[in-house]
Amino acid sequence: MRLPRRVLLLSTLSAGAVVYLRLVYRFRDPVRLPVQQPGGQLLSPADGVVSFIRRIDLGTVAGYDRPLAQLAATPAPLHEGWLVGVVVGPLDVHYTYLPTGGEVERTGHRAAEDQGSECHVPRLPQLLPLLAGQVTDLPHDLLPSEAVASNERYSYTLSGEAGRVTVTQIALTCPLQATTYLHEGDSVRAGNKATFLPEGGLVIVHLSADWRPEVEVGQRVVGAQTTLASLGG
Repeated sequence: MRLPRRVLLLSTLSAGAVVYLRLVYRFRDPVRLPVQQPGGQLLSPADGVVSFIRRIDLGTVAGYDRPLAQLAATPAPLHEGWLVGVVVGPLDVHYTYLPTGGEVERTGHRAAEDQGSECHVPRLPQLLPLLAGQVTDLPHDLLPSEAVASNERYSYTLSGEAGRVTVTQIALTCPLQATTYLHEGDSVRAGNKATFLPEGGLVIVHLSADWRPEVEVGQRVVGAQTTLASLGG
């Protein structure tokens, strides 16, 4: 039985769109020159939607029942401060950028805790709007999910005039497969490329209490362009 011409055309167009998204669009590399701003400001490390802004109080985060040190693949001992999470979806730029300048103090990689299973995936009703870059009334906070606790991750810590800032990238739907451009001891500038995440993921910025977040949950941010946090206040 022959399929109607319209069905064949739609199938061909859909397959072509998928191939384009996978083989061309996700590898786009826009020129990102950091916006000239006063000192003491931290840029977003990635394109995407802000999933959560969580306060670190006495070394713990409400709703996250594991030791905070397990969140990153490098030591990030914060007694007071903030966690800001950005979800990089399939239609976002997959390169990530350095939020500030300084020296790359540490880098680290941690495989998924459960090597015998696929990646843990957050609940789809919560995850899909974030991956699509949509703002909805559904909860955005992915921090309590098993994916954040257990999936593969890559982290780096920057040390500079603004103190220490750690960025952690976590797989959400499949292995992270991150390509990294950083080495310990590198001197870097804000806006330099940090990694390439072929499948997107969750990018978490660990900030000390000296910083004040300048974004809101559900807000779309642009890597190396949007101010994520400011010092003081």
